[in-house]
Amino acid sequence: MRVRTHANPFQCRHRLEKIDFSKEYPAIHQNLDIEIGFGQGLFLRHYAKNNPNRLIVGIEVRKPTAELLQERVAKEAIENAIAIYGNGLIALEDMFEDDTLDNIFVFHPDPWFKKKHHKRRVVNKAFLDLAKQKLKPNGLIHISTDVDELWEAMIEELESHNKFIKLEN
Repeated sequence: MRVRTHANPFQCRHRLEKIDFSKEYPAIHQNLDIEIGFGQGLFLRHYAKNNPNRLIVGIEVRKPTAELLQERVAKEAIENAIAIYGNGLIALEDMFEDDTLDNIFVFHPDPWFKKKHHKRRVVNKAFLDLAKQKLKPNGLIHISTDVDELWEAMIEELESHNKFIKLEN
C-alpha cells in the first residue's frame, strides 16, 4: 500500500475519546508510552515486542498508515500496542490523564522546510507544554531526526521551554 509521506496535521482535527487504560490493560496500564508519527511502525512493533510489560500507543495523522499498523499488530499478536489515527497534540490533550506517560517518542518527524510551514512541526511550544503536563515527573521525550536544520530547531524549542533538560545518549 502506498501512503503519502507528508500529511498536514492541521487537516486531522477530530477529537479523540479518553481511554481508560487501567480497565482496558489492567496488567500494564501504569507503564504507558506513546509514539507520535510512527510511520511504518517499525519502532513501535519492535518496542512493544521487547517490552511486554509496557503499553505503547502510536498516533499517526495518516489514516491508512494507522489502519495498516493496527492490522500488523493484530497479525503479529502484539497485545501491548495500539495504533490511533489522529493528531498527536489532540491525542495528548484528549486521551491521556496528566502525569501518566513515561515516554514520548518522536522519531524523524516531517521537517516542513518552508518557513511558512514551520508551524506544522511536531516539536513546538504547545506540544512541549502539553507533554510536560502529561508526562510523569521523571518522564522523557525522545526525539530523533537526520535533518540538521530540524534537529537544531527541536533543540532550540526544548532549550527555550526550560521545563526539560537535555540528556545525551
